[in-house]
Amino acid sequence: MARKRWNGEFETSEEQQAIKRRLLLREAGAAFTERGFHNVSLDELAARLGISKTVFYYYFRDKNHLLQNCVEIGFELAETALDRAEALDACGLEKAACFMHAYVTGITSEMGACAVLTELNSLNADDLAAVRKRQRAFGRRLVKLIEEGCKDGSIQTDNARVAASWILSPPLGIPRLSQLWQVQDGKGLADRYADLVRRSLRPL
Repeated sequence: MARKRWNGEFETSEEQQAIKRRLLLREAGAAFTERGFHNVSLDELAARLGISKTVFYYYFRDKNHLLQNCVEIGFELAETALDRAEALDACGLEKAACFMHAYVTGITSEMGACAVLTELNSLNADDLAAVRKRQRAFGRRLVKLIEEGCKDGSIQTDNARVAASWILSPPLGIPRLSQLWQVQDGKGLADRYADLVRRSLRPL
């Protein structure tokens, strides 16, 4: 049986590359969220990480490709949270609260700053069209979850689409609200946002 190099004390080359790529995305996502895609240069990002700009081109074709990957992380966070909610054996209201809790937990994670969905219009036309299609598919799933809650009586709303839009909107502002981190950790925020969903959607 082959032995690990250095008895496994050091990461493999592939693991090292993955870590470096994650650091680049984390820094880029945070900068795009703070200042906007067009106001951040690769030179600035490189300086913040203490590397040369050419390092970025080893991992990403260009700045648009970097944004694509940040948007992908945002989708993964949202879709993973919805997968968890849909699989929950509970009423529609608790599924909606579960989604919010998992989504906020993701946004407040190490890579959560990459959920820069407010920067979608900075993508090129073809990439934006693909992202919009994916958004619509995700939206239909969330609307269906809310409609299930209306049918089982756990959710009261006049418009499931409006309710879905409301659920998605508040968490996107979390990365910009740095003051929240001074008084509340990620789990505490997730608990509060999930409770907000319960209080807002439950029947009067």
